Amino acid sequence: MLAVQGLLVATALLALLWAAARARQLCVMSVRDGRVLVMRGSLPASLFEGLVDVVTRAKTPRATIRVLRAGDRARLEGPGLDPLSLQRARNVLGTYPLARLHNAAPLRRRNLGQRLGVAWLGWWLHDRRRS
Repeated sequence: MLAVQGLLVATALLALLWAAARARQLCVMSVRDGRVLVMRGSLPASLFEGLVDVVTRAKTPRATIRVLRAGDRARLEGPGLDPLSLQRARNVLGTYPLARLHNAAPLRRRNLGQRLGVAWLGWWLHDRRRS
């Protein structure tokens, strides 16, 4: 009985930590072969275009770009981006105040994969829609 209660408490704690980490995320984008798909959150169209330009010029094969809230500013993480492209993406983000990022409207309708935050499903449904 105590083992089950301990398991429930551990599961609840992990769910709480996961929710807290996601609450800091303003936007998550998936990059594949120089194309960018917004998986969670939203951002201004001009910022999206700037980030697309950065990854297209760098010919980034795969990456995940996260825009996080860090106090009174936004911070960008880009596992998969080379250091120069990461710095360029941070420079693009730095021109936008946090309030403008919070008030951004979604860019377009999202498929099921984007709504769930599952990159492979989001890309599969996105590519099928174009075909």
